[in-house]
Amino acid sequence: MVMHSIEELRRAMRDETRDLAPRVTLGQIRQRARRRRFTGLVAFAAAVLVPVGVTMTALAGGPAGPSPSPVDPPSGATPVVTDLAGGAEFQGSGPIVRTGVAYGADEELVLRYSGEDMNGVFSGLYNPKTSQYRRFEGGLMVPAAGQFSTIMEIEDRRGGIVDYGVVGAPGVTVEVTFDGQHATATSAAIPVLPGTTLFWVRRTGIAVGPTSQVGGPTPNLAFTARDVTGATVATGGYVQRSDGQVVIKDTAVRIGDLMPTGVTLADRGELVLWFAGDDRSTGLFAGSDTGGGEPTELRGLGRFARPPFDIGFYGGRTELDEPGGTKVVLLVYVGPAATVTAAAPVSTGRGSVRWSAHPRLRIAWISGVPAQDGWKVTGIATDANGNPVAVTQGR
Repeated sequence: MVMHSIEELRRAMRDETRDLAPRVTLGQIRQRARRRRFTGLVAFAAAVLVPVGVTMTALAGGPAGPSPSPVDPPSGATPVVTDLAGGAEFQGSGPIVRTGVAYGADEELVLRYSGEDMNGVFSGLYNPKTSQYRRFEGGLMVPAAGQFSTIMEIEDRRGGIVDYGVVGAPGVTVEVTFDGQHATATSAAIPVLPGTTLFWVRRTGIAVGPTSQVGGPTPNLAFTARDVTGATVATGGYVQRSDGQVVIKDTAVRIGDLMPTGVTLADRGELVLWFAGDDRSTGLFAGSDTGGGEPTELRGLGRFARPPFDIGFYGGRTELDEPGGTKVVLLVYVGPAATVTAAAPVSTGRGSVRWSAHPRLRIAWISGVPAQDGWKVTGIATDANGNPVAVTQGR
């Protein structure tokens, strides 16, 4: 196995993510570790996210400010998890919070607490006409007391910018100043985490680029959380774009060939993979091909610079449902290895596919993995002589 120094790995990570919004930060890793030590929180995951001063199905129409008016407050039943289209899941364990903030013509920003994969909040889009969901990248890790989480940002395709996040303080008012103007965010309490406040705000001004890594707030942008006396309890913070994958999906073209795997998914379609993007970055997508035309997209698996950096195995894994309750697990590798495989204590098949536009990028898959054993999957890359050059442990 080739061992790399910490500095080499850091340099590779910086080079690979220079033009991309980071998916995981060191702070998020530390917070996840803390969450694992406090597993009692999971027992409360079914608690309801209670918006302050509004109901779950009809949140305030949007924060004050000079930006254009958001969509009318939602009406009707709150969307339920079983309405998810194409078998994709909107991650989380609590009810879905509808913000009432529109994204384009038909979709709406929604948020959901998770006490399982992470201790934080996932975000995405809900289309009430089709009951479909599209998830945004990453998640809002719950911050320490008196701090802001990373602030996520999207452009709503209606002339406005939406920032949202979590503050490690209860019952606070979150204010944002931008270009000499001021707006107050809509907020919601998270009962399972009584020392926190969830917020979202719609504004005008400068947005974080969809594929840019930003080391701080956008110009002239500041967030302040105040208690009932008006005293400042927290200021923020790091701003990160979360809709890059959706932007790529909606505007980019397919790059390279469609990649079949031969794996049968829970909907009886074949698992297929493809890349779509532009000359700077591209998204990897997983879908189901039932033979009825274009495959149905199930999930975005991440974004990559073009060309992707030879960093070995990229962090994380992806699991998709198979018939009978087992999982197919996917791992991504970029580098010079002659062979890339995935291994698990129990499985029924495995393989790998190359990206025709960049053959050093491969997706290794292993099928028939028991649902509870996904974390045990290991990726192994070997040279022409069979010697390991990279290994990733399941996590």
